[in-house]
Amino acid sequence: MVPLVTKDFRRTTLRPRHRPIVRALAEALFSPAGEATPERLDAFVDDVDHFISPASKTLRFGLVMMLGVLRWSPLLYGKFTFFDAMTVDERIAHLERLDRSKVKQLPLIVVAYKTVMTMLFYEDPHELAGLGYPGHARKRYLKVAS
Repeated sequence: MVPLVTKDFRRTTLRPRHRPIVRALAEALFSPAGEATPERLDAFVDDVDHFISPASKTLRFGLVMMLGVLRWSPLLYGKFTFFDAMTVDERIAHLERLDRSKVKQLPLIVVAYKTVMTMLFYEDPHELAGLGYPGHARKRYLKVAS
């Protein structure tokens, strides 16, 4: 009889070289003035990794390749530095530039990660409260008593 082999679904996708890029991107998107603590940003990188790791091999490969392109993308605009080595203000300006790029693939990189990261970041109840979301105290959907 053939032994049953199970897959480990606790795999990780992000390697140590990818994690600073994701953290730098999160800092530019969600903490431009230092609102999020370094611990929160580090934990958020883990959240992103856990979110994308169950995806198909092809999708994971594409997302990792996008991180590589994002890291080297300042060279496309004549800046001799990596994305994760830029200051927060430079990263924000660079992301805006990528978002407006005429090269169709560059805005897709920003949109892909911005979508995934926004969903994950605002799942946190503290972040929702910071936006003014009342949480379970909301009354909008309660039925009117007859």
